[in-house]
Amino acid sequence: MGIGNAPIKTPDGQAELATRARQLSQRHRTLLLLVDGRRSEAQLRLLAERAGVPPSVYDELLDMGMITVPLPTLPIELAPHPTLPPLPVDVTLPDVAPESELPASRTLQPESTLNGDIGNYEPWTMVETDYSDLGDLDAPLEQARDLLIRAVRAEAPVAGSLTLMRLRRAHTRDELDALIDEVEARLSRPHRTLATTQLLRRVRRLIDAPVDSSLSNF
Repeated sequence: MGIGNAPIKTPDGQAELATRARQLSQRHRTLLLLVDGRRSEAQLRLLAERAGVPPSVYDELLDMGMITVPLPTLPIELAPHPTLPPLPVDVTLPDVAPESELPASRTLQPESTLNGDIGNYEPWTMVETDYSDLGDLDAPLEQARDLLIRAVRAEAPVAGSLTLMRLRRAHTRDELDALIDEVEARLSRPHRTLATTQLLRRVRRLIDAPVDSSLSNF
């Protein structure tokens, strides 16, 4: 036995050494004095034998409750650490179209509001783009497309990803006009009804304008 489960004196054993109330023999007292909480049972028996104390005295002290052997304990560093089972994580992913139909991730902007900042973009309702350098392109068509793309990107960059792709692929005014209802559904917010209505009215005026119409009227 090592330190930690070596025999120790009980309160009765300590009292006996102080008062001699139990009138123990000298042999019992000798062995009782040798019990110090550090010596093992084998060491105590060996010392007792050298002092002329019979081996039975050790057992008698145990029976009388003068000494006791504490239960062995584990060192702190050897004590097993409790382990917890892994916690399941249930993450619900939104339904999205196949990856091949989605635009590149770098084109998706963080959620915003109709009049909020869109990453590096200005609020879409406040932006005026110079279309004078579009050459032979249909400037009103490009301006209308730009307004719709900015609005969808601001209000529904993820849910409206397919709408954004269709807006970019619209080559004619008719194709762009066919997407207005889809855009309106993406922008449908009770507190944004007026802004959405104004935007779509402006887009329709651009789509209906003559090809060579000046942009200054819009």
